[in-house]
Amino acid sequence: MSEDMNQGRTFVILTAEPVRKRRKPKFWSDKDKALILEQALVPGANISAVARAHDMDPSQLFGWRRAALASGAVRRLDQAPEEEVSAETVE
Repeated sequence: MSEDMNQGRTFVILTAEPVRKRRKPKFWSDKDKALILEQALVPGANISAVARAHDMDPSQLFGWRRAALASGAVRRLDQAPEEEVSAETVE
């Protein structure tokens, strides 16, 4: 065997912090949820971008949107309206 294989080796142990720490749970008021859902229901809206803009996890916003659409509380507009209305409340 070669002499290089028999010499002592030095190892360096690397430690790292997680890049993304877990977000603390935040309790959203109904008014805040409605505002965020309105932005998320705009035709062509990027749900992940809306979630990041409000410092929340996109999966939470997807869940809110799914629950709101399933309950019938809101509905998506198929086409962009002339006004800046993005969601319609169904009573």
